[in-house]
Amino acid sequence: MELSMGLHLKGFIWPLLVLLPNLFLIFFAPHNIPKTVSPPLIFTVFERIGQVTCFTLPIVFGTKIAAQPINLLTGLMLICLLIYYLCWVRFFRSGREFSMLFKPLGFIPIPMALFPILYFILLAVWLNSYLFAIPAVLFAIGHFVTSWSTFSQIQ
Repeated sequence: MELSMGLHLKGFIWPLLVLLPNLFLIFFAPHNIPKTVSPPLIFTVFERIGQVTCFTLPIVFGTKIAAQPINLLTGLMLICLLIYYLCWVRFFRSGREFSMLFKPLGFIPIPMALFPILYFILLAVWLNSYLFAIPAVLFAIGHFVTSWSTFSQIQ
């Protein structure tokens, strides 16, 4: 499928929806961050590369995003966001305890990692784009492994 480059407001909105709660950490840092948590470096690199590309590609290809019809995939993306936001509410209501960033949600392990991963994978599927899928997979691998590693280390 053809990808049309160009800025559009919708291209800024989709990644911003995931990034927004994270911005609160600038002013409201978590409490009780362990000093010894260290995920494997290669997965941190994958995570960072995936983050940068997952957040910039929608901006660069905003006109492509704006042309997409709203459908079941966008509904699933919004459900992922809603659950992700609920996890952020849980984190802030806990007094910003670091461990809450990794606490399972029922049977779902590390939901604050899984739902952004699902969101960006669904975005790639919605756009029918390998260009978006590759960074989403890199992000998924890196974010899942670093989050799982951190979760395991703080248990």
